[in-house]
Amino acid sequence: MADPVSELCKGCFACIQNCPQQALSMERNPASEVLGNAYWTPHIIHTAWNEAEEGRLPIYGAGYGGRFKGEGFDAIWTDMSEIVRPTRDGIHGREYISTLVDLGRKLPYISDFDDPGVPRCLQSCVPVLLDANPLGLNSKAVALAVVKAAHRVGSFAFLDAENYGPAVEEYFGSLILRAPIVQIISSEKNVPWNDAKVIEILLAPDFPIPELGGTLDRFKERNETVLISLGISDPRVSPAIFPLFEEKRADILHFYADSCGRSLSDNSFVSDTAKTLHREFVRAQRRDEITIIGSGGLAAAEHVPKLIICGADAVVLDVALLVSMGCRVCEFCDFERCPAGIGTLDPGLAEQRLVNLISAWRDQLLEVLSAMGIRDVRRLRGEMGRAMFYEEIEKEAFGFIFERNGPPK
Repeated sequence: MADPVSELCKGCFACIQNCPQQALSMERNPASEVLGNAYWTPHIIHTAWNEAEEGRLPIYGAGYGGRFKGEGFDAIWTDMSEIVRPTRDGIHGREYISTLVDLGRKLPYISDFDDPGVPRCLQSCVPVLLDANPLGLNSKAVALAVVKAAHRVGSFAFLDAENYGPAVEEYFGSLILRAPIVQIISSEKNVPWNDAKVIEILLAPDFPIPELGGTLDRFKERNETVLISLGISDPRVSPAIFPLFEEKRADILHFYADSCGRSLSDNSFVSDTAKTLHREFVRAQRRDEITIIGSGGLAAAEHVPKLIICGADAVVLDVALLVSMGCRVCEFCDFERCPAGIGTLDPGLAEQRLVNLISAWRDQLLEVLSAMGIRDVRRLRGEMGRAMFYEEIEKEAFGFIFERNGPPK
């Protein structure tokens, strides 16, 4: 008998039980225990593989044997107070739950009902957008699979302008073209910026805001309906950026973190960044007029509602897309020597695995929303009262002790 193909094994033990000579055995592969890193744990990677393979909710059995609290998203617990209601039983219920999210600005109020002047707004069927160039990898095969998957699920894919070409023209309506502002100015003739629905400008921390305003004005003059997204890596937003949204020059704010959810500037976690940006725009009375989306550290389905609770309108998947294709989250990514062979993966298979992953995550989002008694994911944005945060609970329970006796030694 030939050696079995490990990644195709379902773990059903049928071959072992039915072997007439009792010659087969099964043991845990030691390599599976050292996958990924401290953040992208073997459990997370295996779960994503199963979701991409079957497109169904993972079942872990009765009880949870893991740690009570961890870092990042594991320090946030969602409110499940409505789970006892019999009609709110998730994806199997009779009540419709909407996962549509709006991309773009909204009117704070209507002063003239005859001519309300409603701004252009796009809708994504799920609050999950896709990064066609995760980790900055310029793989045309991966980019095409991601773009096609985004098109199928009714979402959008961020595509670096340098990777735009004839292969993705058919799915142009599902693209968000992205590039640094300097590259956008120099490549205007090579990329159809004037026909794009959404354009993202990656901002350097020290880029002068007045010069940015002039560039946005030029885009709006040539394409009145385009939505402008500003990509930032520093969560400490300069006050000079608020007028860009107030004057309707920009519509979306997209903040980036690394693959483990840490800010590229001050090491804050992506959930804390979402809270900071959400509160700053609330104080500026501009929150409902813009869309905030976040990238980085989205490794499990539960991270989607948690980041939305912290203030994001939608999330962007990057490394999770590679994992769904079989990625092991190696220390260094090299397509030529990729153990999963992602660079040579069949495009149709890669696309279907991505669709399966998003479908499984959407079903789990529906379960969370139903357990909260929320019928629309847009209502979940910034609802921090629908979650418990470990730091706040610890401070509330033990803060008076530390105030009296000082920090623990």
